[in-house]
Amino acid sequence: MTKPSAQPVHPWFPTRQPNPRARLRVFCFPYAGGGASIYNGWSAALPADVELCAIQLPGRERRILEKPFREMSPLLDALEPQLAPLLDKPFVFFGYSMGTRLALGLAQRWQARGAPLPLGMVMAAATAPHRPRPIRDHLDDAAFIELLRTYEGTPALVFEHRELLEMILPSLRADFALADAMLPSQPVGCPISAWMGEEDPHVPPGEHVHWRELTTGEFRVRHFPGKHFFLRTARAPLLEALREELVRWCPEVGS
Repeated sequence: MTKPSAQPVHPWFPTRQPNPRARLRVFCFPYAGGGASIYNGWSAALPADVELCAIQLPGRERRILEKPFREMSPLLDALEPQLAPLLDKPFVFFGYSMGTRLALGLAQRWQARGAPLPLGMVMAAATAPHRPRPIRDHLDDAAFIELLRTYEGTPALVFEHRELLEMILPSLRADFALADAMLPSQPVGCPISAWMGEEDPHVPPGEHVHWRELTTGEFRVRHFPGKHFFLRTARAPLLEALREELVRWCPEVGS
């Protein structure tokens, strides 16, 4: 008896497990240099009728040989048709650091054309993208590598292997260019929850409140113990908070 062939891995959603019972989808956008794998294991902490869709950008993990995007508009142009078939259910955006830019950029586009918006957006570990910030694209490799060390997100082993570091530098530089891009100050009509690490040196105290200017809906702030990568060090409280937000925005889940 011939066994059914396995479903091909979707390049943009390689870890997605289709859930026929899903009442809600959560699209997770990665931080600079991060891939879909950073969200591995999150589904188990969420209601059973929530489908998690972690987004894999070109230039990392399974797509390491693909050219990364350096500009927001072409990236969103490429991502939108991939998301379209998955928008048949209510959905929420979760963006982390650089990923907040992608999430907001999509929401602003969809609002401008009158398309459905997320039920809510979690914007974590990031300053609001309509606010001026230093541009880091001019840094030479040595200065850029020192900048990476301050984020404490790149394993120490990477810095010890020059060939490996040189392999991932193009995608990291591209991601930082995306992270430094300013977006319009046009607010969107869905709730925003801004999540911050209490000791994050890259999001100055008080900066997170400017996310309030980017929504005409409800705005909330949550603080977590840790620095920039509190999604690792405060994983349990973060996932509990995400579960609470999902149930608040979509009361049908988990019922």
